Amino acid sequence: MGKIKFKKLAVIFIVLATIVASLSLFWYLNTRGSFNKISDFIKNGNSLDILQNIQKEVSTPGSLVSKIESSRSYLTNPGVFAFTNKERANIGLSALLNDSGLNKVAEERLSDMFARQYFEHVSPIGESASTVADDFMYEYISIGENIALGNFEDDRTLVGAWMNSPGHRANILNPKFTNLGVAVGRGGYEGKSTWIGVQIFSKPLSQCPTVSNVLKGQIDSIVSEIDILKVQIDIVQEELQTMEKSQRNRENYNQKVEEYNALAKEINSKNAIAKGFINNYNEQVKLFNICIAN
Repeated sequence: MGKIKFKKLAVIFIVLATIVASLSLFWYLNTRGSFNKISDFIKNGNSLDILQNIQKEVSTPGSLVSKIESSRSYLTNPGVFAFTNKERANIGLSALLNDSGLNKVAEERLSDMFARQYFEHVSPIGESASTVADDFMYEYISIGENIALGNFEDDRTLVGAWMNSPGHRANILNPKFTNLGVAVGRGGYEGKSTWIGVQIFSKPLSQCPTVSNVLKGQIDSIVSEIDILKVQIDIVQEELQTMEKSQRNRENYNQKVEEYNALAKEINSKNAIAKGFINNYNEQVKLFNICIAN
C-alpha cells in the first residue's frame, strides 16, 4: 500500500511540476511579446537625431534702402527695439525679448556688411544670419532678418520704413518670433557715410521642452539587461523541455523551474520599468514636436 501511495504522489508531483513549468512558460511568453514591441520601438526610433531633424525656418525679405536722406540722421539700438515692440503691441502681439545672442549675430552682420562692402542677406562668401547664428552656437527653430541702408532721420522712421515693406512687416509682426536682436551703426559704404540697421528675429530652441538624453540612456541600458536575461531564460527553457521528468530527477527539475520563474519575474519587473521610461520619453518627444511645429 505504501509503495502504491508513493507512486501516486510521485505522479501527482510530476503533473504539478509540469503544470507549474507550463504556467511559468506561458507567463513569460506573454510578457516577452510586450517586450518585443519595446525593442521594435527602440530599434526603429531616431530619438537622438531629433534636433538634427528640425526644419529650420529662415525669413529674409529683400533689402531696404532709404529714399529720403536726413542730415540729422541718428539711430540707436534701444530705440529700434522699442518702436518694433510698439508695432507689435498695436495689434495685440506679445513683446519681443531682448536676446543677447541675437544682438551678437546682428552686430556681426552689421560689421561684415561694412567690412566687405555689400548690402544683402547673403555675403559674398555665403554667410547669412542663419550661418552666423550657427557659428555662435545659437540654436533656433526659426530665424528672420531685416536690414536697412540709409540716413533715416530716427528710430521711428527706420521702423516705419520696415513696416511699409510687406516682407519686413511680416517679420516684425510674426507671432512665431519671440526674441529680437538689434544692431545699428554708421560707416562708409560706396564712398559715402551712411547707416545700416539690422534686426534678427527668432524662436529659440530653448523655448521648447527638452528631450532627455539621460532617459534615453536609461532605456538603452535596461533594454540591454533584458536582452541578456532573454538569452538566459531561453537556455533554461530548452533545458526544461529536454530534462527527464521522473521521480529521481524531480529535485533538479524543480530547481530548474525555480530558476526559470526567477528569470521570468526579473524580466517582467525590468519590462515594467522600461515601459515607464519609454512612456515618459514619448511624452517628452510629443511635447517637443508640438513646440517646434507652432
